[in-house]
Amino acid sequence: MAKLVLMLRVKDGIFFVDEWLDCFEKLVDEIVVLDNGSTDGTYEALLAHPKVVDIIRTEGYNEGRDKNLLYDHVRKRKPDWCLWLDIDEIFEPGLTRKDLDKLMDSTLVTKWAFRRFHFIDRQYFAGSWYRLNYSSGHDRLMWREQPSGYFQDLIIDSPNVKGIKGLKRGTHYRLKHLGYINKELVDKKADIYRKIIPDKEDTLQSMYLHGERKIEWIDNRNSLKVIGLNALLDMIQLTHIFPKVKNRLFKYLNLKKA
Repeated sequence: MAKLVLMLRVKDGIFFVDEWLDCFEKLVDEIVVLDNGSTDGTYEALLAHPKVVDIIRTEGYNEGRDKNLLYDHVRKRKPDWCLWLDIDEIFEPGLTRKDLDKLMDSTLVTKWAFRRFHFIDRQYFAGSWYRLNYSSGHDRLMWREQPSGYFQDLIIDSPNVKGIKGLKRGTHYRLKHLGYINKELVDKKADIYRKIIPDKEDTLQSMYLHGERKIEWIDNRNSLKVIGLNALLDMIQLTHIFPKVKNRLFKYLNLKKA
């Protein structure tokens, strides 16, 4: 069976930590943590959990630095596959380790991607076209470990792992993003970002999910409503893919002409 190691970068996540651990202790083999200066008991709660095999600490906000340092520590655990998620992100309750094992058994796919749904409260997620468009894109990855993997050196908003070669496939397994349900936590995150990107106030305000259409979450992914929603998101995703394919084709043809 493949060894799956989950990596977590966190600061002051006590609001989510018990729920997060309860989810992932059933799904992964090991958890490696980078704590960026928690003072609310998050560090101690994670340190005490048996699945947390390594925990390191940093100071000062720098996502790229922290992710690459964390990745270095993950590699010491010799994983077959890696998964990056935040403390406010958990899988739907129907997902099992057997489901992940089936994905990791693939000999062709090296990157499996998951959709996130941004929750307004515990019962409803944001359902505006803007948010559904975002959710359609499969923005969280589980990847087969390769020496070429790395994270970009960005202070803020360092995206998914780079440098992993091979085929990427999306799944219909869903992630709950709960980070917007607590206004106090959103305020704290916005204050951190505001100091780094003071000219992006409109973007920061979007974290408060103003004026969102509310869609009730259904845990059963075999529900007709869930199947229909995934089909809709697949269609939206195709509208993203076709322009990219066209641009790459034109670029290739232009290079051949040159």
